[in-house]
Amino acid sequence: MRRLLVTLFVLSVTSIAYGRGNLSELTVPLKFVPQEGVQSSTVDLRPEVLEQAVELRVEDARKLPDLLVIGKGTGGNDKVFPIHADREVRAFVQETLASIGKEWSLKTDGPPARILRVRITAFDVDESNKALGSIYTAEAKLAFDLETPQGRVLATGVGSGSTHRYGHAHSPDNINEVLSDALKEAYSNVIGDSMLQTAWVSGKPSGTATASAGTATPAAPAESVEERLRKLDDLLKKGIITKEEYQKKRAEILKDL
Repeated sequence: MRRLLVTLFVLSVTSIAYGRGNLSELTVPLKFVPQEGVQSSTVDLRPEVLEQAVELRVEDARKLPDLLVIGKGTGGNDKVFPIHADREVRAFVQETLASIGKEWSLKTDGPPARILRVRITAFDVDESNKALGSIYTAEAKLAFDLETPQGRVLATGVGSGSTHRYGHAHSPDNINEVLSDALKEAYSNVIGDSMLQTAWVSGKPSGTATASAGTATPAAPAESVEERLRKLDDLLKKGIITKEEYQKKRAEILKDL
């Protein structure tokens, strides 16, 4: 009996030590499990955006030797170990963003009027192990380009999301929760971008890139007064601008005669 008790004690101590950080790596089966209360979990979309079909194309632009790495963890001994995904991150993000888009009523059927290119620049979780659990911090960053089917860039920018919470040590479930929240918030900031929505509806390049993008959208060629008036009329007919905005802009254009 004494020998049995000693054996059980050793196994218990070993189990606790392992749980507190003696891992050499951790592999997480990726799942989209957003939690209640996540910031920016919904997005305000102009009705005209929902009328035009979009095709989503996701690329993995993270600068990593191993694209299955999605973060790192630490144990009670402060030893750092890598956290890996069980499958391709790009495919998971493509699948997840498509599902979120359907939830927001984005139109994906039929020939696309817009192409949304999304580049994953960050998809990372950090686990900091504590005495009775872990603190999880996740970050997701999505660079985007909105294009016409012909390849004309209409808008460009970056959407980011982050979250953190306390959880169990070395928990794949907690890792999925914080990554899901960060990813959904990042995508809501992409789709909710006002310049992206304006360019989406008008089909014209935005004046400049979204400030966080760090690059500028090429300026459109100079247009004649007649062309500007014609496009202004179209904006009014489509309800994109009000009558007052139309009159003010028309007066400005006519000054160039």
